Amino acid sequence: MASFDGQGFMMVDNSWIQTKAIDVGSTTDISPYLSKILEDSVWNGNRSIVFDVYWDVESVNSKSEWRLCSVKFSTKNFCLFLRLPNPFSDNLKDLYRFFASKFVTFVGVQIQEDLALLKENHGIVIRSSLEIGKLAAVARGTPIVEFLGTRELAHKILWYDMSRLDSIQSKWDEASSNDRLEAAAIEGWLIFNVYDQLQQ
Repeated sequence: MASFDGQGFMMVDNSWIQTKAIDVGSTTDISPYLSKILEDSVWNGNRSIVFDVYWDVESVNSKSEWRLCSVKFSTKNFCLFLRLPNPFSDNLKDLYRFFASKFVTFVGVQIQEDLALLKENHGIVIRSSLEIGKLAAVARGTPIVEFLGTRELAHKILWYDMSRLDSIQSKWDEASSNDRLEAAAIEGWLIFNVYDQLQQ
């Protein structure tokens, strides 16, 4: 059974997010953690998984090559951060299958370019995705929110206290790995709650 035994963080509404950060090696079995994320998304009713991806960019023969270096998944109760190997190994087939799931919707902010890069560079196809900014623009009748980043969008929709996230981000270069994991957990939790709010 997968254990989210990383640091836990309390959010501004007193809910608790449990985390797990994994350096994925060629023999690392990530499937139990992906299953736990999937289970939590189904258990909490809206079948959504918030995701964010991070890239390494290398210049090869005057051409930029994009490689997926890490990915974050968030649900109501969990935040999973995967640092991926270079080159990719066979165990990442579980990640490909997870992204292709038709049982959940992968929700993100400003994800159109990421979706294209995932397909073009790694053959990863997300079958059901949602750009939360577009949903917010339609739901609130305010087109400008479509172009906001995570923090700004969450503030516009939820009006939560962002001081902890602001504090971490203002000292990002000096932030500890634990602080960065907390920021990742907060951002995922914010977008989960934005989606939940817009569904009502």
